[in-house]
Amino acid sequence: MKREKSNYLIQSVSHALDVIEELCKACGEVGVTELSKRLKLHKNNVFRLLATLELRGYVDQNKETEDYRLGVKALQMGQSYLAQSNLVGRATPILKELSEAVGETVSLATLQAGNVQFPLSIESKRPVKVAPRIAVSFPAKMSAAGRLLTAQLPDAMLAEILASNTVQDVAIKTQLGELRSSGQIVDRGAIEADVISICRVVRGNNNEVVGAIEVLAPQYRAKIDALIPKIEEAANQLSTALGASKSAGAVTIEKEVVASAGAQTQLPPGVMATPGTGVSMRNTK
Repeated sequence: MKREKSNYLIQSVSHALDVIEELCKACGEVGVTELSKRLKLHKNNVFRLLATLELRGYVDQNKETEDYRLGVKALQMGQSYLAQSNLVGRATPILKELSEAVGETVSLATLQAGNVQFPLSIESKRPVKVAPRIAVSFPAKMSAAGRLLTAQLPDAMLAEILASNTVQDVAIKTQLGELRSSGQIVDRGAIEADVISICRVVRGNNNEVVGAIEVLAPQYRAKIDALIPKIEEAANQLSTALGASKSAGAVTIEKEVVASAGAQTQLPPGVMATPGTGVSMRNTK
């Protein structure tokens, strides 16, 4: 019987990655004591991890403040990912063309360990725009793209993820049939105030979901009916480039995934107005 990969976890490596990820989140430099509090690790352990990472070039220390920040090796690793990723490589020209066609910010979204990541984001050239998703990740249930991708997960995994029956869980369960059959979600300024988010699933080999294309537009100018066909065309083009067949079928919805939603009260108006992801409107004039 094949063992779960979690059984092979090396704690010291996991803690080192926790340090790197915490520095990624930081707006500036962070000290050993603060990192120790955030990670709930002993200061001596954090110091040894930082010393190792500094020697390898993944973190730098400010000699005056003795605080730490990411090192150049972290940038090199990110650039290597972009160069090696078939998904990003195939998506880049398609998303650039889509952004030019619709005049809005376009991103590629992927799902990883309960978070939605954006390895590629093309910024709108208009003076007033939605800020691009660059070097950010959000809890999947708290973003439109994340909810769409979460809904595509296998039934057993999805049932476990939605077992807590939070407002976000119930929202996904209630929309599950539509999210799976259409492969699309439209959020009209509820998750992110004043922002329209339109997302479409992207498939790869064996028609497995590999991500989603997201278009972000200011609510006042977004023409949803005009945007949807262009987003669908781009998603189909990328899916075909990644090896998906043109007749990818809808995923079957098993009863156990939605059974616990049946006892829930129908979602009231504005239920999608959950805490936002921090995407801001920006005027670059």
